[in-house]
Amino acid sequence: MPDDFDELRISKTIAFLLRHRPDVGNLHPDEQGWVSIEELSTAVSRLMRVPVESDRLEALVRTSRVSRFEIREHRIRAVQRGPSRRGTLPDILYHATTAEQVEHYLAEGRVLPVRGRGVYLSEDESQAWRAAHRLGGGPRVLFVDTGRARRRGVHFARNRRNGLYVAPELPLNSVLNLLPRFAEQWSAGGIPVQWAPDGTPLMALVRVTRRSGRTWEIAKGKLEEGEPPEWAAVREVREEMGIRADLSIFAFVGLVRYGFLAPGSLPRLKTVHLYLMKPDEPLGTDFQPALREGIGEVRWFTPDQACRAVTHSSLVPLMRQARRMLLHR
Repeated sequence: MPDDFDELRISKTIAFLLRHRPDVGNLHPDEQGWVSIEELSTAVSRLMRVPVESDRLEALVRTSRVSRFEIREHRIRAVQRGPSRRGTLPDILYHATTAEQVEHYLAEGRVLPVRGRGVYLSEDESQAWRAAHRLGGGPRVLFVDTGRARRRGVHFARNRRNGLYVAPELPLNSVLNLLPRFAEQWSAGGIPVQWAPDGTPLMALVRVTRRSGRTWEIAKGKLEEGEPPEWAAVREVREEMGIRADLSIFAFVGLVRYGFLAPGSLPRLKTVHLYLMKPDEPLGTDFQPALREGIGEVRWFTPDQACRAVTHSSLVPLMRQARRMLLHR
């Protein structure tokens, strides 16, 4: 793989540690999310199994075209995402708690408010981990599938003052990592992009046949053991679309998380990394889709058409972000 994948891997590892799992890197962010660059460098090196010096890490962040991190006095933190669009609810919310409290939830058969207050949830996993560490005891963060909860009649309200969500209580079957045989699943995918003669960007999507019907989706698949998400994205797009040309990533769109049931009714939390890619030669319409995997067709769409075609609720925000990135380059 090209050398520039190393920079992408470092950036993705930084985002993973700062935004989602500081505990994996044994990081201890302060209340504003700051950690020392040297501490982060050690964690990144350990996860990637190659030395990543703090100077290199800092230089990468400072020269990045996308402002995903903030550096101040040899400290770094992730730039906080803006609030969700009005009227929308994230597919996954995070509840900060402790191991002792989790035992209480299991005994009660539901997640209950502490000291009579509502059950507070964040859309930022890293924020939830910081809050869990402040509670004392063994910190835990619960992954709440909001779709499941709403189907059980749970109403989520948004606290405008602190940006948190609050629910009166939660059924246990909406908390993914409290369900038997729970596991996380990491996937990556991408959208090949080429430009029409008039300069209009075109995005390639796949038509997938599922039990619920046929839908237009982003080509994606699971990461193999030890595989960086960038490599997996390129591999999966080429395999599912039947592309012989080489693809190179030119932009990271974002990631999305949602819950689903794998075969055998196994609860899973899926994280999908999405990238924009360009082929090293014009692709035209000569695709050989992976029919055995349910891919029936590959088609080019304008950004507006692509946003209308992809209707999976978890992917809609990423498609809108991809459209903005392509139309404002």
